[in-house]
Amino acid sequence: MAEVFTAPDEGVPPPAAPQDALGRFLLAWAQLSALGGVVLLALVCLLSTWSVLGRALFDSPLMGDVEMVQVACSLAISSFLPYAQMKNAHVIVDFFTHNAGPRLRAVLDLLAALLLAVVAAWLTWRSAVGAWDTYLSGETSMILGWPQWWAHLTIAPGFALLSLCALYTAWGRQQILRGLA
Repeated sequence: MAEVFTAPDEGVPPPAAPQDALGRFLLAWAQLSALGGVVLLALVCLLSTWSVLGRALFDSPLMGDVEMVQVACSLAISSFLPYAQMKNAHVIVDFFTHNAGPRLRAVLDLLAALLLAVVAAWLTWRSAVGAWDTYLSGETSMILGWPQWWAHLTIAPGFALLSLCALYTAWGRQQILRGLA
């Protein structure tokens, strides 16, 4: 029989909705970004359905559907991450910290947010550099002939926003730590 463990919640309040102008702006921007990701994924579903039906019923697949799905899904994923960060909705594995005190968990949350900010900033930078390199080399997709730099460039803003949101949530965790001291 499986037991379900839940982390004790006393001591560390959940992040509240941002009350300051910067937090409200970042949350609104993250919500808009996530909404764009939803629209993209809905279009991907329609595109995939169209391609499958065309292949099955009319022996006429949609050429380049896989390329379009790859680009749209990568863009959608990068657009969802900032909202997840602002809502504290990333998956957390608390196996080792299940019985830790609220201060330790707040410190670990702060460090995780800072690490995420650094990694997201690095991914922003590398996506922009990758876009520039593929622009200079003139690489294109195999079937549609789309410039590859588009795919690299479109994910950079999502990672940039994620980095900003992670810095903001790290600041919020630091404020919580001050309250616990």
